[in-house]
Amino acid sequence: MRNDEGSATVLTLALGFVVCCMGVLALLFVQLTLARATLGSYADLAAIAAAQTSGEPCAAAALVSARNGVELFACEINGDQSIVRVRMPAPTLLGRFSNIKSLSVTARAGYSVNSES
Repeated sequence: MRNDEGSATVLTLALGFVVCCMGVLALLFVQLTLARATLGSYADLAAIAAAQTSGEPCAAAALVSARNGVELFACEINGDQSIVRVRMPAPTLLGRFSNIKSLSVTARAGYSVNSES
């Protein structure tokens, strides 16, 4: 007959390790979700600033982006619409444990005319 002393300790340690790994994955997912949502809000603000400015729309979008701590790397004005792309470095923990180095979001603001008869 084999001695099973200590097997519960090994199983408990293995279960603890699995729970810790799942916790880290959940933390990374939450961090990514929050960073994308925040970046999306900053992109929306920059696009709205560009759409509401009559002078230099891309300069206004760049100013709003800079004040929010993100980089405006594309700005396009098509008639009454502005399309901006902003990016920021990935959060530290996310960058350390994944291949994601930066996050980017595109936002559009302006007036749209629907031609329905």
